[in-house]
Amino acid sequence: MNRNIYILRRLNTNRLVKLSQVGDKEAMGIILEKFEPMIKSVVSKYYGAWADFEDFVQIGFVGLMQAVFNYDENSNSKFSTFAYLNISSEVKSFVTYLNRQKNKVLTEAISIENTYDDFNEGFEYYLKDPENQTKNLLLNYVIDSALIELNEDETDIVNLWFDGFSYKEISKKLIVKQKKVDNTIQKLKKILQTKKDLYQNLMFFIGGEE
Repeated sequence: MNRNIYILRRLNTNRLVKLSQVGDKEAMGIILEKFEPMIKSVVSKYYGAWADFEDFVQIGFVGLMQAVFNYDENSNSKFSTFAYLNISSEVKSFVTYLNRQKNKVLTEAISIENTYDDFNEGFEYYLKDPENQTKNLLLNYVIDSALIELNEDETDIVNLWFDGFSYKEISKKLIVKQKKVDNTIQKLKKILQTKKDLYQNLMFFIGGEE
């Protein structure tokens, strides 16, 4: 066993959290290992056919890592309590995200059926999750969670930006100042960078690509 790992394993959770907050990946790894049973316990209450158990576990790790970065030892709660609440919240958000995606697929499928009279696939066709939709499920969820942090006006701006409209065109179309458009896009980029860092950290620990 690596000597540093041996020393870290003897530290209490709060000390490991502090080290993780300043970028110690070995300390973070020990925390993820220590709280994995808690994650699986939470996940067992929520996961369903729309995603694999391991997908839910990964989301649980997202919640745990956010708990590590946001925890303040001067607060009145123990880290284990804070972690449990963050894990549960993240898993519930993931369930909401999956339901939105499921409804989107069903709506699109029904639209196809109404367009083509000879389209007669069964219900299972609508619930089939294509490979290209599941390949980057975690990444798509992380990006979606970033968009949720925007308010309605900001979402309208971002959607037009995604559709290829220029700042000037967005400003004219939504009757807002170009400065607001720029501020909104910069806000989105900042949120996405934070989410990207979280995603890459998670990929580092679960053996995916950074």
